[in-house]
Amino acid sequence: CALRGAEDVLHALEARLGIHDGERTADGKFSLEEVECLASCGTAPCLQVNNEEYHENLDAPRALALIERLAGG
Repeated sequence: CALRGAEDVLHALEARLGIHDGERTADGKFSLEEVECLASCGTAPCLQVNNEEYHENLDAPRALALIERLAGG
């Protein structure tokens, strides 16, 4: 993930949610936790939702669209 833009995705999510790695939004709906590996090198960067749902081949715009969808907007 690190070689394929994960840092850009993390920074975009931090900016949109107003939190940093290891924090939770005030409403408790979202948290960010950077992890070592999700074992998806071929489809990186990826993120995991609710410890079960994986989203792969992300870039910042795709990650932000996912957040909007999850937020109900």
